[in-house]
Amino acid sequence: MVKAKRLGEPYGVEVTNGRNVLLSDTQKDGKGGAAGVRPHELLESALAACVCMSIGMVADRAGVALPEATVQVAIDRQDDETGFEVSLRFAAALTAAQQDLVRGAVQASPVARTLGKTVRVRPAAILAA
Repeated sequence: MVKAKRLGEPYGVEVTNGRNVLLSDTQKDGKGGAAGVRPHELLESALAACVCMSIGMVADRAGVALPEATVQVAIDRQDDETGFEVSLRFAAALTAAQQDLVRGAVQASPVARTLGKTVRVRPAAILAA
């Protein structure tokens, strides 16, 4: 679970999991935008981080040494669906078998599996301090 708290800036938010803190922000009508990562970028970040970790875990289990990798994720928000474009860049060329391993790791990553399902946001619980 994470908690978010509004900061003094127009749309700045501090997000914590109880151990680490990050800042999020957005810009609207000329206000905000300088305090941190936009909320949709946090979604992209979650998928990119999970894919990186999943590739490493799958390679470890298979006993395969992969070159250094960079994962880039871009969100594509449409009226009827949201897509995530995942691009992988490796420091050296991969064999066909390594490419298959990596593609499987991307699809099997927990965040990719979560985002691939129907998502429901439950009504907010409003509590007093």
